Amino acid sequence: MTTLTHEVRRAPDDVDWALFGQRYWDRRPTRLGARPPVGLDRIHALTVQSCAPFRAGTRFWVMPDVRFLVGDGRLRAPGTLLPDTTDRTLDDYLDRLDAEVAGEGHLLTVHQPLLLDFALWSAVRDTIRGLWRVVGWPNLPVEAQVLIGDRFTQHAGATEAPTHAALTWVLRGRMDVRLWDERGGPPPAAVADPDRDLDGVHHLSAGAGELLYWPGDRRHVDTYREGCVALRLRIPVDRRLPFTALRDLLAELVHGRQGNDETVPYFPFGPGSRVDEQGGVLPHLIALGDELRTVVDSEQLRRMLRVRWAALRSAAGLEPIPVPREGIPMIRRTRIRRSGEIVRMPDGPGREVWAVNGNVFTLPAAASDRAFAALRDGEETGVADVCRALGDDDTNGKSVLALLDKLYRLRGIDVVEVPVR
Repeated sequence: MTTLTHEVRRAPDDVDWALFGQRYWDRRPTRLGARPPVGLDRIHALTVQSCAPFRAGTRFWVMPDVRFLVGDGRLRAPGTLLPDTTDRTLDDYLDRLDAEVAGEGHLLTVHQPLLLDFALWSAVRDTIRGLWRVVGWPNLPVEAQVLIGDRFTQHAGATEAPTHAALTWVLRGRMDVRLWDERGGPPPAAVADPDRDLDGVHHLSAGAGELLYWPGDRRHVDTYREGCVALRLRIPVDRRLPFTALRDLLAELVHGRQGNDETVPYFPFGPGSRVDEQGGVLPHLIALGDELRTVVDSEQLRRMLRVRWAALRSAAGLEPIPVPREGIPMIRRTRIRRSGEIVRMPDGPGREVWAVNGNVFTLPAAASDRAFAALRDGEETGVADVCRALGDDDTNGKSVLALLDKLYRLRGIDVVEVPVR
């Protein structure tokens, strides 16, 4: 067994992503001292909010998704074993849970909880985009997970083919991870046994204030020691994943061209019919291929990919995204400040895409340049100044106010001062 202890810093700090990218990214696992992007108190509140709909039982096709494992299996209706508002702190919940499950090991996993809290989503996004500036921006969504485990070993990462790299901030307790390099062939069955020493199996161990990383070609087994809490980002790195996403998009576009017909296509075949005759199997398949060829060559696909990329870029890959906030009345004497990154991308002749916190809309290119310049870079300005920059007539004034309202709701700008009427 190989124990990895690379670059462990004694005090939590911000990660040097440039050094990380040079030494470890897509090369080897490591453990680093690292300041977590979120705190335990906020994680507890977020977990309580995420779990509330699941106390009555499992829900499907919803986000966040909550799974509770205890002993040897998953509980479909964990009920009171999930945290709720009566648990004032995370420690209160862990103490209550330990008493209710009679000392059995357990693991609570919350998938994609950040969409419920923009401040936490933004904090994680701001942390991780330092890495993307070094290694490149993801073209598929990054999955966030909150992990709360106690004396539990999770084997799922050893049984599934590896497709994602992982960054795991440990916020409380301790986590041990056993890693198997997929390039060394299939892992032995004993890789899932945390008490067995095996050649070729790497071991990482981290406590609060440390960050674990492993590349996307590793199978892994996680062991949660007493009261372990962690935040994990699963980063898609397998080369097949973008093709799968593109395939699904092409299927959606072809389906749309066929009028979104929900019926299952049955092609005539059998006695009295021929494969290649009118209405037979072959003409149907050829027509489907023609539709696919048309979609692949279309500007519609290129535009959808451009817009999709702009949205992912502005979200630093963290999807799904939080919902917009409520708007407020914008008047000309209101003082504002640009508070969020605006990702701009050409969108055909005379138009431009603006992406803000994962949300996308389009503007005329000429107006886009003037509006972006008028908003400045984090400096306070007035709504009236932005209106004048884009033309101060009644029509343009209303359009500018609508744009600023949109930017405020998407958290691209903040209001500094609202004058008394």
